[in-house]
Amino acid sequence: MGLLETIYQKSPVFFQSFVLNAKAFELYLERYGKKFWSLFAEFDKNQWLSESDLEHYQNEKLQLLINHAYETVPYYRDIMRQLHLVPRDIKTVKDLPKLPILTREHIKNNYQQLISPKLKGIYLRHGHTSGTTGSPLDVCYDVKTCVVHHVADWRQKYWAGLKYGIPYASIQGRVIVPIKQNKPPFWRKNYINNQLFLSSFHLTNDNMPYYFDKLKKDNIKFVEGYPSTVYILAMHLNKKNTTFPLDAVLTSSETLFDYQQEAIEKAFCCKIFDFYGMAERAVFATECEKHEGKHLNMDYGIIEFLDSKNKPVEKEKLGRIVATSLHNFAMPLIRYQTNDSCSLKAKVCSCGRGFPLMDDVATKNESIVTLPDGRLISPSVLTHPFKPMRNIVESQIIQNKIDQLLVKIVKTSNYTRQDEAALISAFNERLGSEITIKVEYVDLIPRTKSGKFKWVNSTIVPEF
Repeated sequence: MGLLETIYQKSPVFFQSFVLNAKAFELYLERYGKKFWSLFAEFDKNQWLSESDLEHYQNEKLQLLINHAYETVPYYRDIMRQLHLVPRDIKTVKDLPKLPILTREHIKNNYQQLISPKLKGIYLRHGHTSGTTGSPLDVCYDVKTCVVHHVADWRQKYWAGLKYGIPYASIQGRVIVPIKQNKPPFWRKNYINNQLFLSSFHLTNDNMPYYFDKLKKDNIKFVEGYPSTVYILAMHLNKKNTTFPLDAVLTSSETLFDYQQEAIEKAFCCKIFDFYGMAERAVFATECEKHEGKHLNMDYGIIEFLDSKNKPVEKEKLGRIVATSLHNFAMPLIRYQTNDSCSLKAKVCSCGRGFPLMDDVATKNESIVTLPDGRLISPSVLTHPFKPMRNIVESQIIQNKIDQLLVKIVKTSNYTRQDEAALISAFNERLGSEITIKVEYVDLIPRTKSGKFKWVNSTIVPEF
């Protein structure tokens, strides 16, 4: 834990609120200025363009990206020269297969070579992802990419009826309330965005009424969060045979399963708006009010659905998602292999938008972790300790005892005892000291019989 985080955790609530809102104001100035609203107007119009007009939009953006990558990004300049390619050879989306696939390993091994010198320093923003196999990856992007991401995010919020300025609640992975705190408030308010942050680390049966009392007091009609976390809230209501009506629930970061959707929509008397995105800022797919699939945001990125030989698959056929970010000029990700799979729908959405539809993404099916004090923890929350780690190839979390987590790690040759100490410390910060973190180093993490990878596997049945 860094010095600022330590100070935050040990400070009184009013000071934590001050720090949170100071940071929120800083981000507001960066993300929600004139550029945000001009791009929002552009993206608002884009959704009603025809698919052919959107393809033209993509081709124009792609040409700018390829020119920039060739001129300023060492990795792409070297690759294109090796292939005897120049920017004019890649004019349209159909020309993209002339370039090779970019994998996570390529990014890790060529990190600095993938960054444009024109956008280093104060222009860079950093992101982290744990990936489908618990293998951390660092990426970076420029400020405009951050703005574009929030524009696309708010476009979907508008689809759900949530307009900017309307109060809403978020329950995700950040530690915004000290873990040892056992009395409310289990939330902090971002007054800048009229956003209520709910703690994901205090979800016990005894604490749940405080959460719902706060939502009612603040007149919250929209909640966003990880599906498994919102599911915990929903099951508390369903078990008591009661409801808490909302206008919409927005979910992301995990696969939304049918049983979760059924429970959430029953408890909150509303529809779920699910979306698919990633820390790499390369793809964004959002569900509209018709709920007929997820719309591929063609003004955000280019998506290819490929088979095992990197050939395009037909519509309705499952393919690997390979994405090209149209807006990240700091670290262009061109033909980035996401390790997720999906299929493009043949049907057109009845909403009238030009964005094509895709099915649900086949990623990972994880378990909820139960702590000794009864708290239930979403698997997505457990990705956060891994995000700063640089020397982990793969990881897996197993819970066979209520008071112990086994963390299996495939490490690199640069992995040190300091890495292990930092990882355990990060878990303790989020989960508390009542659960032991045991680390086991392995050469390989086995897959299931079907070849799938399950990152969090708990045999403890959660009690809602």
